[in-house]
Amino acid sequence: MLRLALRTLRHRIGGFTASFISLFLGAAIVMACGGLMETGIRNDVPAQRLAAAPLVVTGDPSYLERSPVDAALAAKAAAVDGVAEVVPDVAFPVVLPGGAEATGHTWSGARLAPYALDQGRAPQGPDEVVVDANSGVGLGGTVALRIDSADVDYRVVGVARAAVEAKAVFFTDDEARRRYAKPGKVELLGVLLKPGATAEGVREGLTAAVAGRDVAVLAGDERGLAEFSDARGGGETIITVSAVFGGLAIMVAMFVVAGTLGLSVQQRHREMALLRAIGTTPGQLRRLVLGETAFVAVLATALGWPVSGYLGEWLLTQLSGAGVAPRAMAFRQGWVPVAAGVGISLLSATIAAFVAGRAAAVARPTEALTAAGLQTRWFSVPRLVFALLCLGGGTALSIITAVVMSGPVAASTAGPTAMLWASGIALLSPAAAKVLIAVLHWPVRALSGMSGYLAVLNTGARRVRVAGAITPVMLATGLATALLYLQTTQAGAATEAFATSLRADAVVTSATGGVRLDVVDEVRALPGVEAASAVVDTEAYFPDHEDGDDEITVLGVTPSGVTRTMDVDVTAGSLDDLRGDAVALPTGWAEDLEAAVGDQVRMKLGDGAVVDLEVAAVHTGSFDAALLPAELVVAHTTGGRASQILVKGPESALAPLTERDPDLRVAGREEALAAGGGGEQTGAWVNYLLVGMILAYTVISLVNTLVIATGERRREFALQRLIGATHGQILRMVGIESVVIALAGIILGGIVSLVTLVPFAIALNGTFWPAGPIAIYLVVVGGATGLTLLSTLLSTAYVLRTPPVAAAAALD
Repeated sequence: MLRLALRTLRHRIGGFTASFISLFLGAAIVMACGGLMETGIRNDVPAQRLAAAPLVVTGDPSYLERSPVDAALAAKAAAVDGVAEVVPDVAFPVVLPGGAEATGHTWSGARLAPYALDQGRAPQGPDEVVVDANSGVGLGGTVALRIDSADVDYRVVGVARAAVEAKAVFFTDDEARRRYAKPGKVELLGVLLKPGATAEGVREGLTAAVAGRDVAVLAGDERGLAEFSDARGGGETIITVSAVFGGLAIMVAMFVVAGTLGLSVQQRHREMALLRAIGTTPGQLRRLVLGETAFVAVLATALGWPVSGYLGEWLLTQLSGAGVAPRAMAFRQGWVPVAAGVGISLLSATIAAFVAGRAAAVARPTEALTAAGLQTRWFSVPRLVFALLCLGGGTALSIITAVVMSGPVAASTAGPTAMLWASGIALLSPAAAKVLIAVLHWPVRALSGMSGYLAVLNTGARRVRVAGAITPVMLATGLATALLYLQTTQAGAATEAFATSLRADAVVTSATGGVRLDVVDEVRALPGVEAASAVVDTEAYFPDHEDGDDEITVLGVTPSGVTRTMDVDVTAGSLDDLRGDAVALPTGWAEDLEAAVGDQVRMKLGDGAVVDLEVAAVHTGSFDAALLPAELVVAHTTGGRASQILVKGPESALAPLTERDPDLRVAGREEALAAGGGGEQTGAWVNYLLVGMILAYTVISLVNTLVIATGERRREFALQRLIGATHGQILRMVGIESVVIALAGIILGGIVSLVTLVPFAIALNGTFWPAGPIAIYLVVVGGATGLTLLSTLLSTAYVLRTPPVAAAAALD
């Protein structure tokens, strides 16, 4: 049967091309998502500036904030067997002329890349520097470098080059340590090995030598975690994004492949009926269909494999550009995601081919011949069971979303709700098509005359095959509407919450990544300023709590100005006591910890330091965060600065501040509110990217399905033309059929989106309607309708190019 299956491929090029495209794209997308998940799990960040150091000793990269390393550890590390040299290095922000950001390092640390001098010499005095070749600064002359908000003149005595993307400036070791401003500390230790020593062999001894000092010894691609501060936690985000996207892609791929293959096999019922009539057994027919499908599926997945790597790398690049993934993270795709993608693609193709060919294979020859031109059987017990399970699960999740969930976390159940409802409706699409065609029968006839009458008769008689065209329209409109309005609703709620929580009139930030704490006093001294508070944001844990791994947001604030600039309402205690080792807990955490004003709580800060704090106050408000004195928090952050200063007072009052320090930036309330939605904008961008990928795949399926369905009707159109129908009449009839298909798909897609969005809106903000412009829905349904019409009319016009007698004779 395999030889026969291969021969039939030559005569079914159109149908098998459509199946190939669906399988190829599905396999590529699923394998790319698998590659993204493996990338997140491995979290490989290849070193650049530290590439020449086999081992690196740095602050524990598992913490949000990177703590500096005790410089005295260099001597201990140097005493370990196999260590040739230990190179301490520091890092501090430097602003180049023109505003470009760079990092200052010791000249001895240049060997860790390694950097090599292209021009000039090494720095020898405190007023000399070496710049890297991509800094845009040339050799010779004096350059003004902005360090810690002050312009300092240095003489450029050398230009160095290395395979490092970040811009760097190298100072003498003494000058760099002075600018680092952390006496007795360094950023990291680069460890060079003796000939014959291995990184893994030395790592064990080095780890033992620095044990108990809250540092980590990194090797291989782990070294990049010491170099790129944004790499921490990036893998977890990629895993989450790829899991959600991959699950959605698998669901859509299975329905797309099943629909395309099913329609392709349905076209051959007459052929199968004739084979049954001459003695072919049902098993032989099933093997014929499975053999054809297996050949196409293996070819499609084999070609999809190399494409998936490029697609995965492109997706990672897009996610990195949006700030979702670290820019330095390396894409990894081993055999596991490839095997999973191949397995899913082959399994979905096999199941689709088996189900599609089963009806024709088991039918009696005489019944098959009479029914070959028109399929009416679709129902099966397994199909009903799976449909009820999907609809039941979707209903349960809708109720859970509306009743149990609250806030942004409701999105975790809203997304699967859309998938389950779409799956259940797709499985029952022939029954749904019968109902919708009956509902649309009279309005279509009333508005379109005889062409509409014929269109309704055709769609009713061919409802099983019409359902195959309705399904991709439903998937496209339902999933697009649900996912897009989920994002707009969540973004709207976040913007409203942020506007409520921000009582400040202006926000002060810095172009160099942080604001010194003493700027708060400068701001408060300005005429017209009523209050000011620093904001130092980080994360922490309560190690003594039963859920010690649960993070809590920590804000370092200025007690005298926090209530005037942030939505903080104190219910117990006073923020005037928020000094030294004190904390103001949000109400929920105070109840969980059973802590009242005056009690002691233990907190593990972002750099791993454990501190005992006295509860000074309990508060409510939009900021569900623990409030600590800014001086305490900033001492345990990587940058050692506040992220911003909130100001109560007119924006114009801050003009003298920016005149004295050009690095400072002042934003009014409206500008601050817009900037405060940066995280939501990033999430929206990622959501749009993923939805766009799925929609593109679904649209291709829709076009494939409609083209195949139209090509199948070649003989029907020929007979209509032989009895006097014109090209225009046939095109009008087919156009109206397309409108019926599009309307039916839009209605079913509307059901999917409503049962997803209404519970989500209730959970998020207590309303019964999602937030977002109506233009989104109009674009979605307009695009679906336009594609349906365009695909059908163009393929019909192509079919009508064949003379009717030739078409009827060829297919008789």
